[in-house]
Amino acid sequence: MTHLVKSLLNRNLLALVVLAAALAPQALWAGDNKCPLGNATLRGTYMSHGSGTIVGVGPVVAVGLIMYDGKGNLVNPFTLSVNGTISSNTAIGTYTVNSDCTGTVTQSGGDFNFVVAADGSQVFWIEIDPSTVISGSAQRLGHADSD
Repeated sequence: MTHLVKSLLNRNLLALVVLAAALAPQALWAGDNKCPLGNATLRGTYMSHGSGTIVGVGPVVAVGLIMYDGKGNLVNPFTLSVNGTISSNTAIGTYTVNSDCTGTVTQSGGDFNFVVAADGSQVFWIEIDPSTVISGSAQRLGHADSD
């Protein structure tokens, strides 16, 4: 009988250790404020590139600049190729940087989700509009305090 009790206690202890190990990283991450500057994380001029597909239309590629003001506003002049048709455009929009370094952009022509490096030097983004499969990245040109 005592062998059975010890076996059950060991199993329960092992299950508790496994559960604690599984939950610990999430608990640590949840309390970590990776981007405490919020929108000020993104400030300055960034070079941006993206590519993908517009469903039912064809391939799309874009290259340009994004100027973030550190207060949630952006201007995005870019050159776009949609299924081989080239155009130049400028989108104006707003952005939000969350404390976990994720964020959103709403601008003329599209809505995006992104992840930004804690120092604001690089952004990885994906368009979230229906019928688009487009993603890309942006990298700050120079230092934020010199823009």
